[in-house]
Amino acid sequence: YNSPMFQVFIVGMICFCCPGMYNALSGIGGAGQSSTEAATNSGTALAVTFTVCSLIGAPVYNIFGHRILIPAALAYVLYVGSFLSKSDAFTIVAGAVLGVGAGFLWTAQAGIMMSYPSEKDKGKAFSLFWMIFNLGATLGAAIPLGNEWNSGEKTEVKISTYIAFMVIMAFGAMLTLALLPASRVVRADGAHVSLHKLSNWKREAIEVLKLFKDWRMLILIPLFAGSNWFYIYQFQVYNGPGFMHIRARALNNLLYWLFQIIGAGIFGWFLDASKLGSRKQRAMYGNTITLVIIAGLWIGAVVIQKGFTREAVAPGAGWVQIDVYDKQYGGLVVEYALFGLIDAVYQGFIYWLLGTMTNDTERAARYGGFYKTIQNAANAVANQLEAQHVPYMTQLIVVFVINVVGLILS
Repeated sequence: YNSPMFQVFIVGMICFCCPGMYNALSGIGGAGQSSTEAATNSGTALAVTFTVCSLIGAPVYNIFGHRILIPAALAYVLYVGSFLSKSDAFTIVAGAVLGVGAGFLWTAQAGIMMSYPSEKDKGKAFSLFWMIFNLGATLGAAIPLGNEWNSGEKTEVKISTYIAFMVIMAFGAMLTLALLPASRVVRADGAHVSLHKLSNWKREAIEVLKLFKDWRMLILIPLFAGSNWFYIYQFQVYNGPGFMHIRARALNNLLYWLFQIIGAGIFGWFLDASKLGSRKQRAMYGNTITLVIIAGLWIGAVVIQKGFTREAVAPGAGWVQIDVYDKQYGGLVVEYALFGLIDAVYQGFIYWLLGTMTNDTERAARYGGFYKTIQNAANAVANQLEAQHVPYMTQLIVVFVINVVGLILS
């Protein structure tokens, strides 16, 4: 119970229930609403507070410990509940509150996943966490798929879908009570994971500021920025309410998260495979594989994107939404499933790379917080590109360039 991997497993289960269900809902496009406006503006508010709280999340975690996960997890319940109110203002406020909770949760998660395991197990720890986390999103995606399969012309999900998500998220919040303090976690060789006493604000402020002078962190900023940027295009454009039928969107969503599990399972073990060479060699292999896959997928997306525009799929424009029974759906769903696979590979590479830089729990939390800060600052920009109705092709080219540049610099 006090082993690093079991603690990573518990964190995975918490994220299975909370961010996993959030991802399942987000992946439907517009969080299941007929319009993406409320979800997009809420997403911007979330990204802004997530950015700030990711930066201060490491100090909060290092000072107060893992108990910050309890209120952090409950913020997910509030967010999903906001869609039952039919108030856009409440949804936007709930998004901002969720940003605070998510900042604290993901910083703690990064600290635990990157620092608890031994050097030889860091890739496997990512695989374990990411597979469990995305199993939550996969099973969560099955809820709207089952509910919406016979939806006819509906573009919104049912109230029962939201309630099911809220119940699962509340259970996840309670699971945080099962985590042990870092000082009680012991590796296989008998070494304690952390012998730190709880930190203080002054020390944490100094250490966080040092990150902005660390050349390793600075050169990785484009890589971090691209790690969630593609969600906006994938969820709100490609899988948004206009292009495809709700039934197709729900099935796409399920396969997206399922392929996350496959990608994480393969790539995490690959990065730990010492037979492939030194860590530096494996880093180069991992980088190359990620770059080749993501470039291929974005080229495919450009070809698909040439077939529709924002104006063409707007309500009342006469666009016939693509359904699962249409012949062109096969290629579209394969592309979308592989979007899920590359997300796991891309983020797995980042976490593994950061994990190779430290075994210290406090420093790992700061690295994770810095990563999430950049990730969400960029996500806020991506959200606003969609909110300002920037052409779909322009959004696609922007994220394509950011991903490629980030991987080349890393």
